[in-house]
Amino acid sequence: MSVLCEVDGEDILTVTLDDGDKNTLKPETFDALIAALDDHPQAVAVLLRGRDGIFSAGLDLHWMMDHGRDGVERLLIGFGTCLMRWWTDPRPTVCAATGHAIAAGSMLGMACDHAVATEGGFWGLTETRVGLEVPDFGIALARANLPADRLEDLLIPGERVDAATAVAAGFADVLSPDQDTTVSLARERVEALATLPARAYAGTKRRLRGTAAEEVMAGLEDDISVLTAHLT
Repeated sequence: MSVLCEVDGEDILTVTLDDGDKNTLKPETFDALIAALDDHPQAVAVLLRGRDGIFSAGLDLHWMMDHGRDGVERLLIGFGTCLMRWWTDPRPTVCAATGHAIAAGSMLGMACDHAVATEGGFWGLTETRVGLEVPDFGIALARANLPADRLEDLLIPGERVDAATAVAAGFADVLSPDQDTTVSLARERVEALATLPARAYAGTKRRLRGTAAEEVMAGLEDDISVLTAHLT
C-alpha cells in the first residue's frame, strides 16, 4: 500500500491511499497513516482520499489468512490504534471516498470529521458476512455516527449499503455523483473547517470523542485477544 502525503500552499495535508488495486489495508498501512499525521504538524487540516475508483475494500483478508492468529492480532491492534489516532486528531479531517468504502474502509471514513461518498460505491461494516466480529473500536465509531435505531440492523447482519443509503444512515455525510466531484466537495469542506478557530475546534472534538477513544485504547489488546481466540 502506498500512502502519499502532500501539503499545499494553504497548509492542507492531502493523504492519498493508492496500492494500484483495491486499497486493502495491512499493518504497514496503519503505520503510514499515523505517520502522515505525526510527520506534518504544520498542516492546519487533513484530506484523506482514495485512488481513482476506490477508497478501500477493507482489511487485506489474504494477508490475514497467511499470518495466523498472531498476525491478525497485530493487524487489528494496529488498525484500532490508527483509527483512534485519526478520530482524535485535533485538526479538521475530511474523507473523500472515491469509490467503495467497505468494512475497514467505512471505519476510516467514520474516523474523519466529515465524509463524502461517491455514487456507485458501497459502504457498511460487513464483518459478520466474512465471519468476523466488529471490534470495540468499530462499534465506538458506529455509535458516534449512526442513529441508535439503525445501529443493530446495520452491524449485526453486516449490511452492505449503497452510497445514498450510507449517507442517510450516517456512514458518510454528503453524496457526490462522481469521484471528481467527491474530491472537490471534500476539498471545499476541509478548507471551510480550517477557517474555524483551531483551539475551540480541537477542544470540542476532544470533549466529544476523548473519553470513548481512551476506553477503546485501554481495552484494545484484550478485545482483540477475545476476537481472535478461535484462530490458530
